[in-house]
Amino acid sequence: MYGFIVLVLVFFLNQHHAATTGRNISEEDELITVVTFGIERQYDLGKWLRKRYDFLLSPTYKASEIYVRSTDEDRVLMSAYSNLAGLYPPQGSQVWNDRIFWQPIPVHTIPRNIDDVIVEKRSCPKYDTLLKATIKSDYFSRINDKYADLYKTISNWTGIDVSDVEDIKLIRSTLYAIKSYNATYLPEWEKDMNWHLIDNLAGLAYFRYTSTPTMKRLKSGPFFHYLLNHLDLATSTNRASPAPKMLMISAHDTSLSGILNSMGVFDGYPPDFAATVIWELKKRRNGERYINLYFKSEKGLERLRIIGCEIDCDYGTFKDIMQNVAISIGSWAKECNRLSEKFV
Repeated sequence: MYGFIVLVLVFFLNQHHAATTGRNISEEDELITVVTFGIERQYDLGKWLRKRYDFLLSPTYKASEIYVRSTDEDRVLMSAYSNLAGLYPPQGSQVWNDRIFWQPIPVHTIPRNIDDVIVEKRSCPKYDTLLKATIKSDYFSRINDKYADLYKTISNWTGIDVSDVEDIKLIRSTLYAIKSYNATYLPEWEKDMNWHLIDNLAGLAYFRYTSTPTMKRLKSGPFFHYLLNHLDLATSTNRASPAPKMLMISAHDTSLSGILNSMGVFDGYPPDFAATVIWELKKRRNGERYINLYFKSEKGLERLRIIGCEIDCDYGTFKDIMQNVAISIGSWAKECNRLSEKFV
């Protein structure tokens, strides 16, 4: 169906925690190599974005065309800068040194304890209470009881007390980081692991963060409020200056899985390194606007259907669907501190 792109929002997962979780990598130079491996993955993602959106973005960096935001954590900021190096290699007058094929692109951030978009580190007593109740729920108690023998085996292998799917998630993340870099660093017992089962259990840990409508709203709602505001700005005809063509956000695995789950499209598989969610706001010849949603992972680029909508999701319908999740930071703060009401 014909449509030209009005705005692209790119939300990608950082991967530099590979450098800090690789417990079997002890030599300093090897740790540095893992960091460079993560940089290269993000750099390649930036090159992929350049190829896909070369028609949309000018070949040289223009501040009016792109806005980049990151959570205030070293590895997440590093991911954003690495990505931008691939997206905007200097050209023409922007080449400032013939020996350094790089240029500085601004990345905006705010301390995590006051971040009003990715709110994971902000205090939310209501969400904390809900999460604790979910962890202790009959469903997850049955899951943990069912796999108690597996947990005991992995505890013996790792020396870590494993009693919950969250522990499985953290161990999987460590092993996956090492495996992605150099499988020769993996411990011998890794060969005996049922990776399909481990992936499923880790996926449950990610799902649990946004397993109810209220948890979706408190975990991902401020992001969707931010997203809808930017999409509205892009469609507005009353702006003194045009909205950026691309909005890019660098964040975390739990942020990304929560956002996917809040749209009803999380497949239960743990997000891999440099996993990316893309919203494309498009406009038809008759002026109608619609959203296309994509998920990029190691498996490739997948076009997703937002729950309750078509593949080419009418923009108004998309807004109506996500209004059930989206919440302003002011309303979020008030709801976070309302503990007496019945949780949904």
